[in-house]
Order: sequence, then structure tokens, then C-alpha cells
Amino acid sequence: MRKILKAAAAILSTLILATGLWANELIIYRPQNSDNINLVRCFVKIEDEDGNDVTGIQSKNSFAYMDRPGDLRWYQNQERPYLDGGMACHLFLNTHLGQRYRISVYTPKRDVEGFDVRESLKTDWDSDVFVYDSSRVENSVDGNYNPLRVLFVYPTADENWFYRPHWAIGYRAPTYLGDRYPQFTRPRQN
Repeated sequence: MRKILKAAAAILSTLILATGLWANELIIYRPQNSDNINLVRCFVKIEDEDGNDVTGIQSKNSFAYMDRPGDLRWYQNQERPYLDGGMACHLFLNTHLGQRYRISVYTPKRDVEGFDVRESLKTDWDSDVFVYDSSRVENSVDGNYNPLRVLFVYPTADENWFYRPHWAIGYRAPTYLGDRYPQFTRPRQN
């Protein structure tokens, strides 16, 4: 019976994606970071224009590790999509309403305390807020389109390059460390 229900849910979600209700896919990519910051999860939060949390309501979420981009998996708990270093969250946004969505990430204190990080980082982490306008759809005949497909999430650092409990989120790709660790992102310095 469970297999039948899972198959029916998979078919229904495929039909919904195919009909266009969840047509706009936005990828939130968190490149790898150095040290134990790579293991600290950040959770994706989506709010509507009125400030209501619509993370599991107005979006469907799947993830993939970037070393296996073709291996997309649905989150077990779709109301709390997360990102580790090297992960990409695929958001299929409900765009038939043409809304603006406020996208941010956060890490609660309880999800940082178990990691080997400085004591000053064992607190709640927040991020900038990115506003995504879903009414501006690509291939629009009026030319007012939204070509945005990927947002990047990475940690921030102070003037001495020590990590801060804050995530940066935006459409610009972060810079990467040089020869020593070319796959790791450089934190944004504030």
C-alpha cells in the first residue's frame, strides 16, 4: 500500500510540474567551504510578500550534491530544506500567482553547537534576504524577463578573515580560494 501511495504521489508531482504550476526552477547553491563550516547546515526559508512562511507551501524542493548533479533527490521533510557545503537546492516555485518571494537562509544555534567551531559561532546564524520576482518570466514577449536561475549561499568573515555567524545570499558567484584550495569559496568580508 505504501508503494502505491508513493507512486501516486510521484505521478501527481510530475503532473503538477508538467502543467506549469511549479514551472520556475530556482537553484540555491552552496559551494564548499573550508574547515568545519562546510558541515554546518543552513536552512532555506521562503516568505511571500506579506511575510508568511511559504517554504513547503509555495515551493517543492529537491537537492543534489554538486559532484552528482544528475542525482536529484526530494527532501524527506520538504518544509525544511537545507544546504551543506557542496549542495544545491532546487526550488520549483509556484509562479502562477506572479508573486515576489523573499528567500533567505538561517542556522539555529542547536544546529551549530555540535560542530568544532569557535565559541562565538555557536549562536543563531541569519542571512541577507533576496527578493525573487516570479512575475518576470523568461521568454516573455515584452522583454521584461527574469534570467536568474541560481542563487549562491556562502559564509561571511570579519576584517581579519574569521568567520561570522552570518550567511551571504545573492545572484553573484563567490570568489574562490587560490592555488591551495581551489574548490573552496572565500567568505564574503564585511
